Amino acid sequence: MKITSGPMALLFAAILAMVASDVMAQRGGGGRPGGEGRPGGGFRGGPGGGFGGFGGGRGPGGGSILGLLQIEEVREEIELMPDQEEALKKIADDRPQMERPEGIDFRDRSEENRAKLEEFMAKMREQREEFENKVREQLEEVLLPEQMTRLEQIEVQQMGAGALMNDRVAGKLKLTATQKDELQKTMEASREEMMGKMREMFQSGDRENIREKMEEAQKETEEKLVSVLTSDQKKNFEELKGEPFEMPERQGRGGFGGRGGFGGPGGDRGGRGGPGGDRGGRRGGGGRPESEE
Repeated sequence: MKITSGPMALLFAAILAMVASDVMAQRGGGGRPGGEGRPGGGFRGGPGGGFGGFGGGRGPGGGSILGLLQIEEVREEIELMPDQEEALKKIADDRPQMERPEGIDFRDRSEENRAKLEEFMAKMREQREEFENKVREQLEEVLLPEQMTRLEQIEVQQMGAGALMNDRVAGKLKLTATQKDELQKTMEASREEMMGKMREMFQSGDRENIREKMEEAQKETEEKLVSVLTSDQKKNFEELKGEPFEMPERQGRGGFGGRGGFGGPGGDRGGRGGPGGDRGGRRGGGGRPESEE
């Protein structure tokens, strides 16, 4: 099982950052736990690390819908056209940078410090949702309806059961206020349980199995989240995923305009019948350019 993107990835990345810092502090430091600057393994911990800004989640492409479009295989799956790639590059250029947490010491296990972390994460979620909503509106202006539908299906697949925390998905499934509250409590309980397990593993020196344990914990959490749904909601949730899409395993991000990104090598894939033509208005007047099959 893979660790998915979105809310679940943010949850487990935050846990790993906090636990690693806690243990290093207990052992008297050594190295940089991330209390100042970059939290180790957390906010920007290597390729496909934890928070990493908007669109910088786990694995290739990051955790946002715009980040998915950095992946060549995703662009091929939705049959993105060259003129669309240029438009998407402009959208990507307007991405805000995620601010770094100030006044939060990841070595400090006090309630006051934890409250600061919770406040920062809530602010980050709010900013992310605001940005995602804006991007989604822009994407609807650039992509054809069938392209947008397939992209959203891939997005739900990558988020896993964490997609249930997404407002768009929750709306389509018509989750009740009670269900939303239960989902939130499940996520919080899973976080506390996972922090305890991770702390034990760090203290015992059993770090080789951390990823395996995190994947097991995510699977358990996802099963608990899905159990909140009714039978009809479970069926509709599966329908929102569409046909399975195999996400590439390579690490790092293609980047916008860089390798594998918009406008860079691999951006114009060829074989699509010309530059895409003048699509004339919002949806190209009547669908795809005449040059395309």
